[in-house]
Amino acid sequence: MKIVFFGYGQLGATVLRGIAPHHEVLLVLTHRADFSGLGEPDVEEAAAELGLPVRYSAGAREPELHDHLRRLAPELIVSTNWRTQVPMDVLRIPEHGAINTHDALLPAYAGFGAVNWAIRNGEEETGLTVHYMAETLDTGPVLARARVKIGPQDTADYVLRRLLDEYVPVTLEALERVAAGDLGEPQPTVGASFYHRIGAADTRIDWSDSATTICNLVRGQSDPFVNAWTTHRGLRLWVKAAVRPARAYGGTPGRVVKAEDGGVVVACGRPADGFDRGVILLQVATETGPPVRAVDYFGTVGDYLH
Repeated sequence: MKIVFFGYGQLGATVLRGIAPHHEVLLVLTHRADFSGLGEPDVEEAAAELGLPVRYSAGAREPELHDHLRRLAPELIVSTNWRTQVPMDVLRIPEHGAINTHDALLPAYAGFGAVNWAIRNGEEETGLTVHYMAETLDTGPVLARARVKIGPQDTADYVLRRLLDEYVPVTLEALERVAAGDLGEPQPTVGASFYHRIGAADTRIDWSDSATTICNLVRGQSDPFVNAWTTHRGLRLWVKAAVRPARAYGGTPGRVVKAEDGGVVVACGRPADGFDRGVILLQVATETGPPVRAVDYFGTVGDYLH
């Protein structure tokens, strides 16, 4: 098929390299490397390796871009990790419309940060959904899915790397279905949800939460994402790794209790949480320093985290 590819970052580059040998890529559209401060030139590097023409756009809203796409007359737009909503005027240009590979099992977890939110919510499964793009983000008919289990200790980075292995196969499967005239399966409204972009304010630890909630937050915001954080003596402290202790630790939420099992125990939760209280911090980092073991950072116990 004749394709125009919309993509950004490692995910976009992975899919572009995977589909280019099988389809005619007329144009690669990507954001500039410094888009929104993300600094990911992967797609433009992949396009250069493949000898494909590249254009840059923030939101695919430029009239001259629309004119160029009409002249190219693609059969399909393929989108992976494109960071803005594509205008309907663009989606209508190709003969077969546009498809997108989303990192969740739609209709749940539409929107942004799907892997992070799924882990934070304690989900045991996530996946990829290739769907036709519609006026409302992530709501179009579904062409193909891939499923990935989430283990109780899996971090967002680990799950993302497992998903990365599925992007090319599921996208190629969807392309075959588009070529065969498959219009996809409409998404149900039951179970649908939408999540917003995650910023630093959304990752602050609330020590009144249960141990499970806090540990899910920490692993759901593992590197390279914005880490979970708290404050210690008025300064921000990033929590890189944490686990639940073998027994519950009650008391005042946020109190640094003792060293244990290679880390430092912090009281959390409320009495109603029962045994789901207390978190062992394993690795932390200040805003200016490298990651260190929590037992090395906390010279004494008895301080409070907020």
